[in-house]
Amino acid sequence: MDDKKLKKMKMEYEAIEIPEELRQRVEAGICKAKEEEKRMKEKSKVIVFCKRAAAGVAAALLAITVMANSGASIAHAMEKIPVIGAIAEVVTFREYESSTNDMEANVKIPEVSVENQDGTVNQESTEQINKSIQDYTDEIIAQYEADVEAVDGEGKMDLQVDYTVMSDNERLFSIRFDESVVMAGSNHTVMIYHIDKQTGEMMKLPGLFRENVNYIDPISENIKEQMREQMEADEMVTYWLEDEIDEWNFKSITEDTNFYINKDGKLVIVFDKYEVAPGYMGSVEFVIPTEVIQDLVQDGFVK
Repeated sequence: MDDKKLKKMKMEYEAIEIPEELRQRVEAGICKAKEEEKRMKEKSKVIVFCKRAAAGVAAALLAITVMANSGASIAHAMEKIPVIGAIAEVVTFREYESSTNDMEANVKIPEVSVENQDGTVNQESTEQINKSIQDYTDEIIAQYEADVEAVDGEGKMDLQVDYTVMSDNERLFSIRFDESVVMAGSNHTVMIYHIDKQTGEMMKLPGLFRENVNYIDPISENIKEQMREQMEADEMVTYWLEDEIDEWNFKSITEDTNFYINKDGKLVIVFDKYEVAPGYMGSVEFVIPTEVIQDLVQDGFVK
């Protein structure tokens, strides 16, 4: 590792206040990008916050409002938002809020109703989506409440989960969830859930592509190329690509890598904070040129 890269890594460590345990975890190879259920773990003297993994979850919204120092006070705000093609609809909005001393949380997520072409509800797909998202959100809330109990009024934490509709076209409906946690340091995790409107089913990255094609290598190589170009253009940009600690290095995307289709119809690959770069880089995204995948992708997904 050359002096320039060492200086940039030193700036990263000095610029962000994080617990010593987290620093050690970064140094040990915290960014193993291929593990499906990997979540960052951060520790302070009085609190341990474990990031949750969510495999195979889809778009949906849990609604709960828990007021500070009270039991479970539930508030429902009902809202129906149509989606083009009448294949999926966001039908419910609820919000989890908690504030206890310096521990605060706000969680927002949608609940999706999947419809068939004739307008009838696809019960199997709808139940699968909503069960998955409820399990995921329950885990987030349960961990937060365990942290509140563990610190007994002595800790500080701010948990925020919000969502954005990323794709809403004739073929694809996608909702992005951004989970941010601020303690002594901070972490940011992205989850993006997709519905193929042609089938009404939840899908992951492989669902974009034709059967039996190798899309992983071309996309991975293009991302590496973009990483190198960005680092050459700006000395403040750092990716874990050719470091001496091979465990840190980005090697390949996986079937579970987060993605979305942007407004220009381009595939965008998304990595969590710490996943392929030092924390000061935050969550990073790479727009994949359509020519890289045009012979591999199914019709109707990209332009």
